[in-house]
Amino acid sequence: LANPVVELAGTTIAPLICYEQLILWPALQSMLHAPDMIVATGNGWWTAGTSIVAIQRADAVAWAKLFGVPIVMAFNM
Repeated sequence: LANPVVELAGTTIAPLICYEQLILWPALQSMLHAPDMIVATGNGWWTAGTSIVAIQRADAVAWAKLFGVPIVMAFNM
């Protein structure tokens, strides 16, 4: 909770890691700092055969659209 955004080369990034994409508070706290972009990552290898990663991706895209910021995503599967 202490670092909801990260500054990198003059760009403010809101990292949403794994389950944080699904929870209200981490996303809202990051958005309060007006980030330039969202970086969403996740580890989905253990969820094979489920729709968990698809749900996380949809949720992360929804946050980006809601707040009008670009998003970069990476998930291992």
